[in-house]
Amino acid sequence: MSRLTTRILIVLSVLSIVGIVATQVYWVRKAYEVRERQFLQNATKALGQVARRVAQPAAGVPVDVQVVTLSPAYYLVTLNAPINPRKLEFFLSAELQIHQILTHFEYGVYDDQAGQLVYANSTRHENESSLSTPSGVPSVASPYYFVVRFPNQVHYLTQQLDTWILGSMIVLLITSFFVYLFYRMLTQKTRTEDQREFINNMTHELQTPISSIKIAADVLSSPKIMEQPERMLKYVRMVQEETLRLQQQVETVLTVARAEKKGAFNLQPVPIDMHELLYQLAERHGDYLHLELDAHYSVIQADRLHVGNVLGNLVDNALKYSPVNPVIRLMTRNENSQFVLMVQDNGIGIAPEHQPHIFNAYYRAPGANHHSVKGFGLGLSYVQKIVKAHRWKIALTSALGQGSTFSIRIPQPIVHPFSQNRKSVLNSDEL
Repeated sequence: MSRLTTRILIVLSVLSIVGIVATQVYWVRKAYEVRERQFLQNATKALGQVARRVAQPAAGVPVDVQVVTLSPAYYLVTLNAPINPRKLEFFLSAELQIHQILTHFEYGVYDDQAGQLVYANSTRHENESSLSTPSGVPSVASPYYFVVRFPNQVHYLTQQLDTWILGSMIVLLITSFFVYLFYRMLTQKTRTEDQREFINNMTHELQTPISSIKIAADVLSSPKIMEQPERMLKYVRMVQEETLRLQQQVETVLTVARAEKKGAFNLQPVPIDMHELLYQLAERHGDYLHLELDAHYSVIQADRLHVGNVLGNLVDNALKYSPVNPVIRLMTRNENSQFVLMVQDNGIGIAPEHQPHIFNAYYRAPGANHHSVKGFGLGLSYVQKIVKAHRWKIALTSALGQGSTFSIRIPQPIVHPFSQNRKSVLNSDEL
């Protein structure tokens, strides 16, 4: 599947998901509005019937009733005759039940003598209700009116949409499942591509030492080589170096594979003077490597083999992605009871969009993923795994064309008399 096809599928999937969710929200909202209109119509009819039944008109005077909707849950009922409050509660309960309005209600009757609304709560049987005189009540010509409020109206209408809501939840659940499935497919596709690239890189990397060993073996198998001891020694050293290189490459792959399978490294922590380790590392490199060791306490508890591999991987990574004249700085300092190690280079840098992925196994940033740059794409993944296994923290600061800086923070260095900084700056020229 090409990248263009993948992007088209992603866009179409996103649009489909948004469309499904928007459609469900739209129909649930429409269903609620329909229920609300039905509630309003039924409440208006029921309250009109209640007003006619509780009115006490004068002989021969027709009852004139008006139901004013203050809100979908609040109604004002006016009439041109006195109200029998003793009948109001009974008829309210009866008419609302007849019109299928089965929710709690509160009502109040205007008391002409007191000049205010007097409320009662038929469901809770309270002497006083939490209601107050409604604001925004239109002026009425008649002093005979009562108000009714449904405090649980929204909850009551929502309960009637249980089927709609359940259906929407099922659709969202199915949609979420397909989103997760699609995400896993894309992740697996990316991982497969990375593994394929890793196999290509590994094949290329392993061919180089194998070819060198084969050439050296052919030369050493010649009878005349015994007459040229210097040349024979040269090819023996070549075999040793290439064998060691091949061994390191295989060990890196096996170490990462074991860590992914078991989920952890078998660490053997011992006290290590990091400055001593950095001196030894600098001896194996040229004048491009600079040490700036400002930490007063440099002894830590760690696995010596893995920490040495971490330092080697970071320096090798900096060297591979630096220009013709590389400058690599190894810096240390103590900060907030921590030992901080930084590896800084003047290389090509890493774009922000690629930085979150550089610690993934097999990942190599675009532009660096070619055979002229050696490596399997496992170095930084191995570094992060070792850092996490020690419960340390690693961070990256980088920008295109401005180099990269990897910082490792190690908590609670061991205070040791030999961990005092012996040199603040050590260049390879001084070694």
